[in-house]
Amino acid sequence: MNGPDIDGTLPGQDIEEESSEDEVRRESDSVYQSSESSSSMNWDGDGDGYGWREGESLRGWLYLIAGAGYTLLVVYLLLVIWMGYENIPVLSDGKIADTSGAFTTAILISAMVYVTMWFFMSGKKHSFFTEDPDKAKFYAGIIGLASLVIIALSWADYSREMIVSAILTSVSSWSYIRSSQMK
Repeated sequence: MNGPDIDGTLPGQDIEEESSEDEVRRESDSVYQSSESSSSMNWDGDGDGYGWREGESLRGWLYLIAGAGYTLLVVYLLLVIWMGYENIPVLSDGKIADTSGAFTTAILISAMVYVTMWFFMSGKKHSFFTEDPDKAKFYAGIIGLASLVIIALSWADYSREMIVSAILTSVSSWSYIRSSQMK
């Protein structure tokens, strides 16, 4: 018998053994997953053992972040910009010379950031975009670029007000839109 054996080798030829890395990986992954799930049960905060992994829990946290962000935005717009409180750390570093201009610009930037995020994240579900859902992202790009132009034009006068309001609006809007999509 000079033909190949069943395993495809010739008589006298050494058989190369395949490494069992796949098996080792699978075992280590399952060990890691079990330790990860047991450690996450300790940090969930709601006592049911699942916590962050539950859709309702994550949805609730996102709504909490959105509510806190929008409230902080209103406080920032009214107290810091409009009423001129100077003793709030990080949010104010001095008197704003033109409060109405800063207030108007911050509200405009906040509104444009919200509309941009809405078009980008959930505008395709609107009836206006039934024929071409990707057109919503086109409008998001237009409004986003327009807000960047307004920021660039007003940078010297209201840079801090625009940046703080844009960051607060973007975090809050993302959290709100994302949590409303989790129904």
